[in-house]
Amino acid sequence: DLLKLVTIKTPEGGRDRLADLVLTEDQREEIAKAGKALEYREYLRHIGLYEIGKILFVGPPGTGKTTTARALSQWFGLPFIEVKLSMIISHYLGETSKNIDRVFVLAKKLSPCILFIDEFDFVAKTRTSDDHGAIKRAVNTLLKAVDDISLVEDGVLLIAATNYPQLLDYAAWRRFDKVMSFTLPDLVMRRKILGKILQKVHADIDLDELARLTEGSTGSDLRLVIREAVLNALLEDRKQISREDILRALDEFNRRNTDYRQNTNS
Repeated sequence: DLLKLVTIKTPEGGRDRLADLVLTEDQREEIAKAGKALEYREYLRHIGLYEIGKILFVGPPGTGKTTTARALSQWFGLPFIEVKLSMIISHYLGETSKNIDRVFVLAKKLSPCILFIDEFDFVAKTRTSDDHGAIKRAVNTLLKAVDDISLVEDGVLLIAATNYPQLLDYAAWRRFDKVMSFTLPDLVMRRKILGKILQKVHADIDLDELARLTEGSTGSDLRLVIREAVLNALLEDRKQISREDILRALDEFNRRNTDYRQNTNS
């Protein structure tokens, strides 16, 4: 039953690699610190520093939070446990708290490992509709579980991610010793991301021009645009994509986003 709530991957089973990601210097520094905390667990235990290894990833959808968390599994050589809070919120009174406890017990049994909790804000978003108090109890259970798990003592690197940090109250924020921000990539980062995506693709495209044309796009958006350009070329049995293929894909992507925003606002 527990396997219905979580996804477990071995370090070798993931496709995401840290070397393939475009990260900021601050992000790389925090990852390096987490690596050193794993390496020197016994030393940290000896000197009494236990509140290390709980990181909150914050940023808009598509900016690389989940991809980075999965890549750390391969980078550190640790099993990866992924859970979405929306999956463990049960309609049955009391089951939510039990599900949360079971996930954290599993992480401790699989240690050393990474426990990645996506949609960390989900519980907060459901509080207003909680007529029976079950979600309030689940929040308390979740916060207590976060308190009781430790990288130093239990060998569990806890990473939580949220697209909506404004929904988290101070009680949730203070559980994390680090907050890692994921923002929309700037011009330089967009060019680097595009270079990574296109490194195995035969493409006749000016990366500087494409980076300028994709202002406001996330890394996920850029991958979608390139995917469409590749598929458009394959429709004509071509394995080389042209500037026109990419501009057409970009136009389609922008039009789809415009249609989505119009439908959402109507």
